[in-house]
Amino acid sequence: MTNAVIIEQSVTHFVEHSSAKSHLLFVTHDIIEILKDLLHRYETTSCNVLLFLSPGISESVLKFIYKQKNSQAMYSIILISPNGKTVIPAKKDLYYIQGLRTSTVLKKEFQYLVKDTFYRFAQMRSQEKKETESNFKLIDTHRDQQDLINIGRALSVEKNPDRLFRKILTLSQKITGADAGTIYLVEETAEGGKQIRVKYANTWSRDIQFEEAVLPFNTKTIAGYVAHTGEVLNIPDVYKLTPDDPVGFNPRFDREHNYITKSMLVVPMRNHRGEIIGVIQLINSKEKMTIDPNIDPLEIKLVNKEDYDNEVVSFHHRYERLLEAVAGQAGVAIENIRMIHQIETQFEEFVRASVFAIESRDEPTSGHSARVAEICIAMAEAINRQKKGKLAKIQFSESELKELKYAALLHDYGKVYLDLRLFQKAKKLYPEEFVLMMRKLDLAYKSAEIRFLNRELALLQQEKEITPDSGLYREIEQERSQCLSKIQYIREKIQLLNEPSVISETQQEVLRDITDCLKKLECHDIDGKKIDLFSKEIQKALSIERGSLTAQERREIQDHVEHTYNFVSKIPWPKELADIPLIARYHHELLDGSGYPLGLKGNKNIPIQARIMTIADIYDALTAADRPYKKALSLEKALTLLQHEADAGKIDPDLFALFKSEKIWEKITLPSN
Repeated sequence: MTNAVIIEQSVTHFVEHSSAKSHLLFVTHDIIEILKDLLHRYETTSCNVLLFLSPGISESVLKFIYKQKNSQAMYSIILISPNGKTVIPAKKDLYYIQGLRTSTVLKKEFQYLVKDTFYRFAQMRSQEKKETESNFKLIDTHRDQQDLINIGRALSVEKNPDRLFRKILTLSQKITGADAGTIYLVEETAEGGKQIRVKYANTWSRDIQFEEAVLPFNTKTIAGYVAHTGEVLNIPDVYKLTPDDPVGFNPRFDREHNYITKSMLVVPMRNHRGEIIGVIQLINSKEKMTIDPNIDPLEIKLVNKEDYDNEVVSFHHRYERLLEAVAGQAGVAIENIRMIHQIETQFEEFVRASVFAIESRDEPTSGHSARVAEICIAMAEAINRQKKGKLAKIQFSESELKELKYAALLHDYGKVYLDLRLFQKAKKLYPEEFVLMMRKLDLAYKSAEIRFLNRELALLQQEKEITPDSGLYREIEQERSQCLSKIQYIREKIQLLNEPSVISETQQEVLRDITDCLKKLECHDIDGKKIDLFSKEIQKALSIERGSLTAQERREIQDHVEHTYNFVSKIPWPKELADIPLIARYHHELLDGSGYPLGLKGNKNIPIQARIMTIADIYDALTAADRPYKKALSLEKALTLLQHEADAGKIDPDLFALFKSEKIWEKITLPSN
C-alpha cells in the first residue's frame, strides 16, 4: 500500500506541508506526469493519493482520473482558492473533492487532513475487501448449490458405473477446488471379510495413470479409517500429523509421482440403509475465498514447491457438510447401480436359462439364439463405427444394444408352444409314420401271401390230382408274384418319395400309381376290419413338392413368431427396451414382402434391428452344425446364398455388405455345436 501527497506548485505557499514516513510528498506543476509515474510504479499494488490543487487545474486532473477505470488508486482532492473565487463542481466531481479552502492550510491542519484522508481510504479498502470476499462466498455458495443440484441430476440418470465414479469425483473436486482425489469402494473378500478398492482417481495438475489397488479394511490408512469408523476427516497438512492423531500418512505415492499432498478431506459414502459402501478422498484444496470468482481453481497447476506453498489451502469447514451431502447422493446412486446391475444380470440369466431350456428340447439347434445375439451385437457395433455411407447416420445407444441382444435371445421363444417333432422332421413322414407305413405294407405283403396260399390250398382240396404244372396253379402263382412284387415296388417308392427333395412330374405319377395300387389291396386286422393302407394324411405328406413340411406344418412353424410376440409382449419392459417384442416379431419379414407373419415390405416398415436379425438368423441356420433336415453349408456357400437373397431384394443389401466387409462371422465366440 502506497500513500502519496501531491501539492500543485502554484498553491504551495498556501499549504504549510511537511513530509513523513507514512507518505510520499510531491510539489510540482506537472500533476498529471506525477500521477502517471505513480500508477506505473505501483500498478500491482494499491495507491492512495491526496491532492492540493487550484480550481484551474482540477478539471484536467479529474479528466485523467476518470480515464483510469482499472486502476487500484484512490483519490481525494482539496481545492485551494485564497481569493475565494471558484466554480461549483459537478455532482460526479464531488466524489473526489474533499473540501474547499480559501485560507492557508496550517501545518496542524495539513497533518490532520493527511492522516484523516488515508485512514478513510484504509477503511474503504477494508470494507471493499470484506464485500469482495462476501460476494465471492455468495457466488461460491450459489455455485455449490447449483453443483449439488447438478450432481443429483447427473447421479440419478447415470447407469454406467465407471462414468458414475468419474462424475462423483469430478464434481466433488469442482465444488471444493481439490487438485486430486480418489474414490474407494468397500467390497467383500472371498473369505467373508472386507477390503477397500480404488475405483477411480484423478489429478488435475498432472497426468497420473489411474490404477486399481486394494487396501485393508482397517484404521491404518486414512481412507481405511474413514471407511471403518464413518468419521469425516479434514486434515490441514498430512505431513504435520503426530503419533497422537488417530491416522498416519504414507508418503509413498508422493515420492513415486513427485507430488506433495498437503490438505485432505475424506468423507464416507453410505447407502440408503446407512451402511458405509465407500469413501471420497480429496487432496489439496485450491479454493481461496479471496481470489477472483471467475478464476477456476482447477485450472491452477501445482508444478513446484512454491506452487504448493502459495496455492494449496485447507479445506473450508463448510465443505465437510457439503461433501457429506454429495457422498450421500453418490452412495445411493452407486447402490442403485449395483441393484440395477444385479437385477439386469439376474434377468439376463433368466432369459438365457429360458432359451437354454427351449433349445435343450432340440439338441441340433442348441446355441442358435445366443449365436444370433452375438452376430446382431457385432453388426450393431460395426454400424456405430461407420464414418461414411448410409449406415454412418445410424448410432445404437447402450440401451438399444441391450434391446437388440434381448430381442435376439428371445426371438425363437415361441417354439416352446409347438410340437417338437416339427423341428426334427428330417423327411416328409415323421419317423413313427414311416415305420407304421412300412409295417402296413409288410402286413399287406404277408396278408397277400396268406391269401394266395389259401387259394392254392383250396385248389388242392378240390382237385386232388392237380400239380404245380397245372394251368390253374400257375395262374395263381403268377398272380401272387405280381401282387407281392407290386407291394415291394410300393415299399421302395415310398422310401424314395419320403426324402425331402423336390418332387418331379414322374414322381407325382408314381405317387398316383401307388395310390391306385393300394386302393386295390385288401388288408384286415385281427378282428377282420379293413385297414386303410394309404391315408389322406400320408398321401398329402408324400406329395410335398419341396422340403419335408406340409403347408399346415409350415404355417405352424411360422406361428412361432406370433407365439414369441404374444409371450414377450406380456413382459413389463422398461421404456428403453419397449421395442423388444416388435423386433423379435419382425425377424422373418423380408424387404420384398414375402416374409412372415405380416408380410411387411420395405425398410420403412421393417426396423433396422429386425433386418439385422434376419441376416444373423439366416446365416446361423445355414452354417450351424448338421440338422436333421439339412447339412451344414460352408462359409462360401452360405455367403453366396445370402448374396442371392440380397440381390433378390429380400434382405438389406447395405447390412449384408457390412456383414461381409467386417467379417462378422469371425466375431462369433460361441461354437456352432
